[in-house]
Amino acid sequence: MNIILIIGALLSSGITFVGPSSVARGEYGEIKLFQSPATYSVESMVLLNDAGRQDKEVGYKIAGSLDVQAVWGIDSDFLLKFTLNSPKLLARGKLVTADYLPIKSIWDSYYKTEFYAHWKNGIITNAYLNPDEVTDVLNYKKSLISLFQLQIIDGEHNETDVSGNCDVLYDSISMQIIRKIKTKCKHPDTKDSSEGVTSRRLTRYTLSEKLDAIDEVHAEELHTAGYQELNAAIKARAWMRLRRDGVPRTTATKYPDFETAIAELPSNLKPVELPMLMTEDVLDNELSLEEAINDVVLDDEEEEAGGGGGGRARTAQAGLRALRALRNATQDHIAAILRAQSDARSLTAVCRVLGSAGSAHTHAGVSRELALSERDAPPPATHYLHALPLAHAPDESVVLDLVRLGTEARCGAVREAALLAAAASAARLANHAPHLSHTLRDALSKHLARCLDDECRALVARALGNLQRADTAELLLEQAERGGAAALHALQALQALPHEAIGPARQRRLAALAASMRPLEVRAAALDLFLVRAAPLPPPLVLARLSHELHVHAPAELRRLFWQRAHQLAEEHKPLADVLAMLAPEQRGWNALAISGTSSALVRPLGMFGVGGGRLESLQLTPGGVLRRGTVRLNVDGTPAPLLAIELWTRGLESLTGGVKSSEGGAEGGAEDEEEDMSGGLALTVGGARLPSVTLFDGQAQLLGHVWAGTGSTPTPALRALQPLGTRSAALPLLAAGTLHLHSHSAVALALDAQAQVSLWSRTALSELELRVGAASEARASLHLAGGTLRAHAQHAAEPRLRVAAHLDFYDRMALCVKVSTEDHVRRSNTTLHSELGSTQRKVRRERLLEVPQPGRTLALGPLNDAACNTLIA
Repeated sequence: MNIILIIGALLSSGITFVGPSSVARGEYGEIKLFQSPATYSVESMVLLNDAGRQDKEVGYKIAGSLDVQAVWGIDSDFLLKFTLNSPKLLARGKLVTADYLPIKSIWDSYYKTEFYAHWKNGIITNAYLNPDEVTDVLNYKKSLISLFQLQIIDGEHNETDVSGNCDVLYDSISMQIIRKIKTKCKHPDTKDSSEGVTSRRLTRYTLSEKLDAIDEVHAEELHTAGYQELNAAIKARAWMRLRRDGVPRTTATKYPDFETAIAELPSNLKPVELPMLMTEDVLDNELSLEEAINDVVLDDEEEEAGGGGGGRARTAQAGLRALRALRNATQDHIAAILRAQSDARSLTAVCRVLGSAGSAHTHAGVSRELALSERDAPPPATHYLHALPLAHAPDESVVLDLVRLGTEARCGAVREAALLAAAASAARLANHAPHLSHTLRDALSKHLARCLDDECRALVARALGNLQRADTAELLLEQAERGGAAALHALQALQALPHEAIGPARQRRLAALAASMRPLEVRAAALDLFLVRAAPLPPPLVLARLSHELHVHAPAELRRLFWQRAHQLAEEHKPLADVLAMLAPEQRGWNALAISGTSSALVRPLGMFGVGGGRLESLQLTPGGVLRRGTVRLNVDGTPAPLLAIELWTRGLESLTGGVKSSEGGAEGGAEDEEEDMSGGLALTVGGARLPSVTLFDGQAQLLGHVWAGTGSTPTPALRALQPLGTRSAALPLLAAGTLHLHSHSAVALALDAQAQVSLWSRTALSELELRVGAASEARASLHLAGGTLRAHAQHAAEPRLRVAAHLDFYDRMALCVKVSTEDHVRRSNTTLHSELGSTQRKVRRERLLEVPQPGRTLALGPLNDAACNTLIA
C-alpha cells in the first residue's frame, strides 16, 4: 500500500523521468529567443572528395558576419532582420596543405545586404529576399535563414527549409544543447529519385546560459553516391558554423505591429519560398551521339581484326557513353545512324546498344528502318530484340509494341525474340508499371490455350519464366506435370519465379515429379528445384519419402545429384541438415552415398568477379559419361539475377561415343531399346532474361558434317551482350552551396566464345569455353555555381576471365576431365577532382589511382575429376 501511495505522489507531482540520452526541455524553464540583437561570425565550407579518402579534396569556404535583430515581436512570433556583412570566397591552391585564402569573386559586390524572415513558434513562415540577386547568394541566404528554424519541443516533426520538405527529429542532449536530424528530404522541384544516395543532415544548437539566445549553430550535410565497394564513390560534404561574438554596430528600427513592419520592408525584397533554387546540370566532356556510336563500332571492328575485343572494360565504358547520348536522341536521329552503317557487323553492334537503351524513340527508329514486322526483317533485328530485355528501364510503349510483335510479326525468329523480350521487360518494370505485367500474364495465358504443339507451349513457358510472376506458378507446374517436350521448359521457368511462388503444396508436387517415371532430365530439374525451394524450411515427411523412393527405384545418376545438392544446401540451411540427419541409416550411410556415375552438382566461389563477389553453380547430368543436360550459372553480387546462365543439351550421342544407351535418359513413353535422334542445343540466360535457344545440330549427318568440316574448332562467338546494371541520377540541394548533381552508372560487357574439336580416329574430344566480362562503373558529382565549379569523377574497371575446358576420351571406356579456372586480373579505380573558383577561375586538379590485383584460381571439382585430369592431360 505504501508503494502505491509513493508512486501516486510522484505522478501527481509532475516529475518527468528522462532517459540518459536526452533531457526534457520543461525541466529548465521557458526558452525565449531573440530577446536582444546579436552578431554572428559565419563560416561555411563545401568539399568534394573520393568517398574512401579523408584528404586531397577540392572545395571552398565562405566567411563573413551576420547581424540578427527582431524588428517586431510578441511572445514566440518575430520578424527577424538579417544583415550579411563582408562575405568572402576563400580557396586554396594545388598543394593539399595550403591554407584557404580570399580570392576575387561575385561575393565582393555583396558587401552588406539585408533580408528578413518571419519566425513563429520555431518555424520560418516567410522569407523576404531580393529575387534579382545571383542564385548563389539567394541560396546562401536561404541556408542562413534555415539555421534559425528551431522548434523547442523534442520529438518528430515535419518542416520545410532550404533542403525541401523533411522529417525532423529534435533531441535535447543537455540544458543548452539541442540536436536536429533531418531525413527523407524531398525538394518540390526535383523529379530525380535519391535512390542510391546516402545522406546525413545534422544540426547542433547551443543556447545561452539564460536560454534567451542562440550562442552557436553547427550544421553539416554529407551525401555519398556511387560504388563504395568498388572504390568508385563520391562524397559531398558541406557545413555552416555560426558563433555569437558581439552585437550589431547599429540597432534596427522596431515597429509596433507586424503589418507596419512588413510595409516598411525595402521595395526590392519579396516573399520567396524557402527551398533552394535548383539549377540544371551542365554536362561536361559528353560525347555527341555520333561520336559515342562510332566508339562502339570501332571497338567491334577491333574484335574482328583480332584485337581481343568483346568483354572488355572499354567495351562497357563505350556502351555507357552511348546509352547516355541516346537519352535525348530523336526517332529521325536513330534512323539516320542506322542508315549510316556500312556493313552488317557494324549494324549489329549498333543494334545491341540501341536495344540496351529501351527508349521509345530508339524503338520507333529501329522499327522503321529494320522492318521488324515484315517477313524479311534483317538478322540485326533479332540482335536488337535480344538486347532489349537487358535495358535497365524500358519504356512502357516499347513493351506493348513487343507484345504486338510477338503475335503479329511475320518472321518466326522475330516473334519468338519479341515475346521473350516483352516478358523480361515487363518484369523489370513490375514495381513502376504493374499493369504491364498483368497484361503480359493474360496475353501469355491466352497464347498457351491456343497452342497446338509442344514447341509453342515451350515458348510460352520460357516467356512466363522471363515474366517472373508468382501467380503463374500453377500454370507452369501443370505444364510440367502434363509432360512432353515442354515439361523441362516449364520447370526452368518455375526456377525463375519468386521464392513464395512455390509453397509446401507445390513442393510436394515437385517431389512427386522427381520420383515419377519421366525422362531423367525432367526428374533432375524437378529434384533440384524442390531441394532449393524446400531447403529453408524442409517438409520432413515429404523429404523422407522422396529419399526412400530415390534410394529404392531411382537410377544412380539421380541419387548422386540428390545427395550432392542436398549437402551443399545443408551447409547454408540448418533445418535441411537436421532433416537429413533424421533419415533412415540405410539411406544416408556411406554405402548409400558411395554412388557410381559421373553426374555432378557443384557450387564454387570465384572471388571478386567484376562488380562483386562471384559464385559458380553447375548441374551436369551425364548418364553413361555422356552429357545429356548441363547448366552453369554465374552469380555475381550486385546484380539482381544471375549474370549469365548457360544450358547445353544433347540427345542420342551414346552410339557416337561407343557407349550403350541407358534407359535412364530415354524419351518419355519410348521403348527401352529405342534409339534417340542425335541433336543438341544451347540456351543462354543473361541478367535473368532467357534468350531464344540455338540448335547446334539436328541429326547424325549434320553433327558429322560439323566434325569433318571442323566447325567451331577455333574460338567462335556465342554471345555478345551489354548489360546495364543501373543508372541513377539525383539533384540535391546542398547546404550553403547550390544544386548538387549526382550520377552513377554501371554496366558489364559479356563475351562468350566456344570451340570444340572431335577426333573420331583417336576417339577424343576437346571443348573449351571462355567467358570475358568487362565491368565498368562510374560516379560523377558536380556543383555549378556563379562563383565557380566543383566536379568529381570516379571510375572502376575490371576484366575477369573464366575458362572451362572439357577433355573427353571414349576410346575403350568413357573418361572425362573438366578444368574450370579464372585468370589473374587487376581492378583499377581512378578518381579525379576539379575545381574552378573565383573571378579568375583558379583551377585545381587532384587525382587518385588505385590498382588491386585479383589472383586467378583453379576450381576443385572433386577427386574423381582430378584423377581423370592427371591421366588425360599428363
